[in-house]
Amino acid sequence: MKIDLFLRKSDTFSIEPRVSSECGRIFEVEERLDAGGNGAVHKCVESKTGDEFAIKFLLNYDKSNKRVRRFEFERRQISKLHHSHLVRFETQGSVRSKRKQKGRRSWKTIHFFVMELADSGNLKHLSLSRSSVPEEIYKAQFRGLADGLKALHKINVVHRDIKPENVLISGDKWILADFGLCASLAHTGRNLTGEENLGPRFWRSPEMTNRCLGVHSNFSKIRKTSDVFQLASVFWFIVNKRHPTGIIEEEDWSGAKTLFPVLKRALDHCPKRRTFDGASFYNELCDALAI
Repeated sequence: MKIDLFLRKSDTFSIEPRVSSECGRIFEVEERLDAGGNGAVHKCVESKTGDEFAIKFLLNYDKSNKRVRRFEFERRQISKLHHSHLVRFETQGSVRSKRKQKGRRSWKTIHFFVMELADSGNLKHLSLSRSSVPEEIYKAQFRGLADGLKALHKINVVHRDIKPENVLISGDKWILADFGLCASLAHTGRNLTGEENLGPRFWRSPEMTNRCLGVHSNFSKIRKTSDVFQLASVFWFIVNKRHPTGIIEEEDWSGAKTLFPVLKRALDHCPKRRTFDGASFYNELCDALAI
């Protein structure tokens, strides 16, 4: 039985259930797990080993191939990263599909890559499913995620799409995933997102909000400090069960007291006063947790 891949039911891609990666690994494509702006994620099982993974298919194409280049950029970044709190890349490939789009049928080669499977949902699910996360758990996971952001920033890449849905849970570990909007700060290649107003709704940094309002200045540039703001917002949400909107005070924080000054600095609306990058955020968290 063929597998139907889609972002919209009016545009489907039918493929054989067995796909082969560039290195010859064979995977059985199973149920759909999630979908975003450009691709759909399914569970898959490696035929030889029985190991389970996630497979992401690019399903949104344009004539300029910008989305293909962005998908390839995402794949390259996660393949460089080897960190327990960042999603692990496995392999990549392409598969021939039969496309049905508004009644028209055609053949289309679609790209995919295989990555680590997070089998326990994400932080949004976790937050909605339980009253609170124990302190000993969130302290360890905050440290791990900040260290993962440090590793990402070390290769001069910003994520730009950090939100509870993009922090997955694999066993007892929280991992940062979905690098579809990540961008290089090296300015050595083409900007794959141009001046688009992008980023997760409700979790945008003040800089991106300024851009969405049409403000283009030093206070609307997206840098490493923007990722820090987004990750700190997720931390605040997980502990307090509410978004850190407005001016935050110590009495608003219900977690470990030593963490409040670190999060307050990371959530400053002014990027010049905010924690600079993942490395600084990680170091400050470690110092606070050691007290």
